[in-house]
Amino acid sequence: NIAEAVAVGEIGLDYDKRVVKVVPKELQKEVLGRLLDLAIRYAKPAIIHSRYAWKDALRLVQDSGIEKAVFHWFTGFPSVLEDIIDTGYFISATPAAEYHAEHRRAVKETPLDKLLLETDCPVTYGREVKYESKPADVLRTLKAVAELKGVDEATIAEQTTRNAVVFFSLKNVIAKSQSPG
Repeated sequence: NIAEAVAVGEIGLDYDKRVVKVVPKELQKEVLGRLLDLAIRYAKPAIIHSRYAWKDALRLVQDSGIEKAVFHWFTGFPSVLEDIIDTGYFISATPAAEYHAEHRRAVKETPLDKLLLETDCPVTYGREVKYESKPADVLRTLKAVAELKGVDEATIAEQTTRNAVVFFSLKNVIAKSQSPG
């Protein structure tokens, strides 16, 4: 039920050659446009997938007029990252921030007040040692972000939690969960 959802997503574009063979770019854009319309209609933020489609995804999100979007596991061009931030959107860091060069760069360059933490589970992470992610791996993300930013984990956790509460409009959800009955 969309009324109970805190966001619409993960939605977006995936221009990986294996995906484009099955789902053409134009069809992906059409579906993303419809899903962004849905997010706007229900006043929900959007969680955006943009693998190898960074410019197109950002353009479609901006053109939709949606106010809140997070570009998950962002690995795109620095110029696109700058546009994401300038538009007021967020990116999310994943455990790939431990090793993935482009993701590490994006996380490092993103202001802390425009960053969210996530795991994207279930997904396989790692370079030398592979592992299947689980929700608790958000602590790996936290540690990697703290190291990249040169800031203690407590500060990163506090700010990114604050970001999530505002981004997902969680104040009411938190209050409802803490009320008796």
